[in-house]
Amino acid sequence: MLALVTAMLLSGAAALLFFFRTEEVVLPVPVRVTGIARELVVVGDPPVLEARLKGRSWVLKGLKELQLTYEIHLASAEPGPLLIKVSPEMIKLPKGGVSVLQIRPASFTLSIDKRMEKLVRIEPELRNDPAPGFTISKVVALPSTIKLTGPARALEKLSVVNTTPVDLSGLTEPIKKKVALNLNSSPNIRPTGDSLVEVEIVVQEKIAETWMDIGVQVKGTKYTYEITPDRIQLLIRGPENTIKKLAQGNGIRAYLNLKGLGPGMHVHPAVIEPPLNTTMLEAKPEVFTVELFE
Repeated sequence: MLALVTAMLLSGAAALLFFFRTEEVVLPVPVRVTGIARELVVVGDPPVLEARLKGRSWVLKGLKELQLTYEIHLASAEPGPLLIKVSPEMIKLPKGGVSVLQIRPASFTLSIDKRMEKLVRIEPELRNDPAPGFTISKVVALPSTIKLTGPARALEKLSVVNTTPVDLSGLTEPIKKKVALNLNSSPNIRPTGDSLVEVEIVVQEKIAETWMDIGVQVKGTKYTYEITPDRIQLLIRGPENTIKKLAQGNGIRAYLNLKGLGPGMHVHPAVIEPPLNTTMLEAKPEVFTVELFE
């Protein structure tokens, strides 16, 4: 029983000691600007001050969990640099014996500029390439322009704003995507309305042309034959991926249809059968000499 009473007394003494004990802490104090005229804007982010405080431990512990602020009312501000001298009394502290020992920096400068609005062009930012054999044929932002507001000095230099990147990796068909504007480099500039835009990307297959050397075949005859020459050169135009496959195999047929012809010497054109999505632009030679034997 005595041990329990002793423990309770010691615990109470520790709590009492914590209640009356004082200490020092350093806390961040963000600057908050209020009251500035609608036609003006603060350029850049206000600084975060550093305050060294002294007070009772339990009060300071509570302050660490709160967000202290240093509020500046700028109803009378005009465009240009504005020197602010920091006053400890402007930091809102709870009652309880907390005092401000020091604030750093002791002063700082805010840059005030006129606010303006400007219509600028939207340019989608694209990353990576579509699938092999495909190319971008159209890029459209909807809307194509947007009204921005911000500091006059910064906005006067701005004529175009990019979107956040649109990834095209492996793309083989058109896409439409909602993306945000990329204003990271201009934090004081913002849209007057919706910041999302729709980007439409249209891709199509790359078109290629190549010469191919094809062996000429014969059909429609029971006779033995001899063709001069026995090969044909074709200039084929079509999707790049298709052209590559044709160059690796026998995707094109070239033959002489000799149906109804008897033994002897004949001059005959070749029949060319390229794939449906390709076009034959030229053939060399255009006719062939074929001799049929009994």
